[in-house]
Amino acid sequence: MADIDEDDISQLPNHNAEQVDLSDETQDFRFLASLDISENGASKLPKRGEKDFEPHPTSLQASALDASRQAMHQAISSTRIHNPKNHILATYDPLSNMAKVDKIKGQAFRTMGREISGTAWLLPEEALYLLERGSLDVRWPPADGENEGLQMSLQGAYAAFVGMGDSAESDLTMERYIVYAGLKRSGYIVTRADSWNGEKHIAPATDVSSSPSVLGPFWSSSLFGSLWKRLLRPSSPQPNPHTPLGPLVVPGLYRSYNDVYRLLDIIPFHDPTSAPQFSPTESSQDPFHVAYHVYKPTPNWKKKAPGPPDFRVAVIDARENSVPTLPQLNDLLVSTPYDPPKPDGQLYQKLKHGYRNVILAIVDQGIVSYVRVADAGFGPEKLYERVPRGAGSKRGGFRGRGRGRGRGRGR
Repeated sequence: MADIDEDDISQLPNHNAEQVDLSDETQDFRFLASLDISENGASKLPKRGEKDFEPHPTSLQASALDASRQAMHQAISSTRIHNPKNHILATYDPLSNMAKVDKIKGQAFRTMGREISGTAWLLPEEALYLLERGSLDVRWPPADGENEGLQMSLQGAYAAFVGMGDSAESDLTMERYIVYAGLKRSGYIVTRADSWNGEKHIAPATDVSSSPSVLGPFWSSSLFGSLWKRLLRPSSPQPNPHTPLGPLVVPGLYRSYNDVYRLLDIIPFHDPTSAPQFSPTESSQDPFHVAYHVYKPTPNWKKKAPGPPDFRVAVIDARENSVPTLPQLNDLLVSTPYDPPKPDGQLYQKLKHGYRNVILAIVDQGIVSYVRVADAGFGPEKLYERVPRGAGSKRGGFRGRGRGRGRGRGR
């Protein structure tokens, strides 16, 4: 039997055309020439064509590349216009580094902007984001005797809104805007945190002693629950684990292995439920603080009552700052509120969530990497108290263990 030709990829049995990454090859932008942009700004994107494979030095491919580049340049140079129905006009304010909106239109202001003295204002990152996507028309302040100022270009907006604030409240860095724009494009609701200007305060602690028991009110307060705990209590006295002499586990009667493991638990560990405190470091030199509160998109979200955020994001410039030290991470985590994991959750999910958590948005030359940092409680999670769960719902969770395979074949 002849072997399959190795050079012919299409004849391989596991070949899948959807696994081919088009970004690895030179793109054919000639499909952009079929764009039909109407006067109202509505356009319909065509479907992507087939990919060309290995290059070959022929005039046919050279002409195809020239036509592709010309179509790309023509698509980029097309004029972007505003829809008259959704045209939003705003004026740039140099003192506050914000944009004052004349009249609110559209659904964007449901999650963006703030009202000051009956006037809608946009923060620098909000105005720049709406201008970049073509939903906002920003004008420079009008000169004397003029009704409207000159139209602000995108280059002028970047120069005005980024790095031109006179105070920490109005200042916006490029790294923070990159993170904000990326989260907004992903559909999240993003607002500024109270620690935007670098001020940190210890979040109020929650009384963990009043939290409900893991076993529930019936098991903790009923007569049956007290009797059950008495039966599980060891009959022999438990020795002091801090005594210098004597065995850790004395001979006696133990009704479960959990009692033995508790006696062996002598190594001290970090208690995430303890009262937080800042490290003795200079907070003025600490660049790590929460910048944004991120919410998942929900229809009932309101700007006046946003509620607790789903994520707290701290923006870090990888070129200016190094890896945060342990005191810096401690100061960052204690500034976030106490948020314990669910008692009935899975072990790895509880450790990942932690009792205080924050997401580090590390920006390196425009590339953003997100890293979660949490105050995980490894010590309170007792592995010997875990209840094993089956892998399946039938036959004890093992799905038959592969029995019966191959039987009855060839009959």
